[in-house]
Amino acid sequence: MLRDWLPYVIQAVNPFVSSGDINKGERWSDVLAKELEDTEFGIICLTPYNVRAPWLNFEAGALSKSIDRSFLSPFLFRVELSELQGPLSQFQSTIYEKEDVFNLLSSINKKLSIERRLEHEILRKTFDVWWHELKEALDRIEESEEGETETGYKWLYTPGDLDKIEVNADCKSIWVITPSPYQDLQNTCVKNVVQKNIGRGIRYTFILPSSDTTEEVKETLQHTFSSHSEQLTIKEISHQKFHSLAVTHYLVLNPEEDEHYTLRVFLELPLKQRDYWIEVENEAAFDFAARFHKMIEEEITI
Repeated sequence: MLRDWLPYVIQAVNPFVSSGDINKGERWSDVLAKELEDTEFGIICLTPYNVRAPWLNFEAGALSKSIDRSFLSPFLFRVELSELQGPLSQFQSTIYEKEDVFNLLSSINKKLSIERRLEHEILRKTFDVWWHELKEALDRIEESEEGETETGYKWLYTPGDLDKIEVNADCKSIWVITPSPYQDLQNTCVKNVVQKNIGRGIRYTFILPSSDTTEEVKETLQHTFSSHSEQLTIKEISHQKFHSLAVTHYLVLNPEEDEHYTLRVFLELPLKQRDYWIEVENEAAFDFAARFHKMIEEEITI
């Protein structure tokens, strides 16, 4: 979209897009290297669904070796500056706002030879004419496409991905199994998702281990569900029993599966660097649900 739009504003540019201009059967690295030989300006388009993708840092590294760093800019589409990590955070980014995009085009224009370069006033007027077309096209893009994740892998989820799944899921009940409920409830996004689902009539069961903060956690949850107390169940499990059966965080959608609601189980990968989740396959989902049912059978219900 950006590739097709740019030449309307600066006719002298001939954009190349790594994701769309490489033919099947061609070696991606060879084609990219050849294109970089004649490249004068690089734009790295970042969205919520590729900002954490490892291959993006590879492309950024390849571009930075061929292009002066001052002429390489990440374009942030629905991405905050604070989300940039690694090499990407070292570049001067362009925010999806009219004046910042104009500044990006001004920088591209300055890289052109004098005979190909547009005068500033002409660039400004041309940009103003075509800006609305770009904005309307980008704003029509859905917040999320089916199967897309913030990691760039369909099978690997971030907390942001889980929030979208949880708030859009077709379900009647959700179980949250968490070894650190106090920390989780400090997260504004978690609170917002729960509040939205309360409005949808979804019942929540929180399964948590006994700890020094358990009473405070219960009070926080009871306050959150104060007008819908019938939608909240808290299961407090002894610390030893909980950690012998739950080694990480779990999110269970529709633990009592029926013909209308499908059981789905997500778990956080127990890594030093948190915030990566996977969805388990059907048989494992039933095993996990059975485990958690058994875990709470003899425990106290609040």
